Amino acid sequence: MRISKLSERACLPVGTVKFYLRSGLLHPGQATSATQALYDESHLDRLRMIRALFEVGGLALADIQRVLDAIDLPTESVDVSLALVDEALTGAPPEQGGVDVTAARNLLLELGWHVDVASPHLVPLARALSALADVGVVADRERLKSYAEAAAHVARHDVTAMEKVPENDRPRTLAASQVLFEPVFSSLRRLAREHQALATRSRIPSPRISVPNA
Repeated sequence: MRISKLSERACLPVGTVKFYLRSGLLHPGQATSATQALYDESHLDRLRMIRALFEVGGLALADIQRVLDAIDLPTESVDVSLALVDEALTGAPPEQGGVDVTAARNLLLELGWHVDVASPHLVPLARALSALADVGVVADRERLKSYAEAAAHVARHDVTAMEKVPENDRPRTLAASQVLFEPVFSSLRRLAREHQALATRSRIPSPRISVPNA
């Protein structure tokens, strides 16, 4: 297809498609002349991925480039490929730089969770717990446990769903899932809170949702 058709199907301006081509986010098409090229479904899939990561996931173009590079990097092991995608999404481990992660580690210990000692997610958790304390918001163990149980339940479904994806498509699926399910989860939590508030005011019975223990 010509770039105009590719632009139309991707719901992006031609200028944006050309920018992605120049920046390397989108791989070149098959040249038919000095100024013309043909594009196929792989270009459409890539544009849809870029658009989703940018518009919905909120990733910067530089971060999107790292994710796409990790997806495209040939490896002999799907586990290595998945690790590269995860690293690209997470970025470099944040410097602890005076951040006390003791509270975060203790919480994980109480939950019985085993994570890498250098996990890049420890510092953000520690900072969030510290910030809650600083502004006087009580984050007692029961409340934190409820968050952990919900997170563990979702994580189990994530792992199970990934196992059903063909190996050659797992890096792409992992990247899309990790970025796009974040706003899904956040939006559902806010909608659930709206429902709970309405149910409390109108005495509407809440649906029974079973969440297994972490």
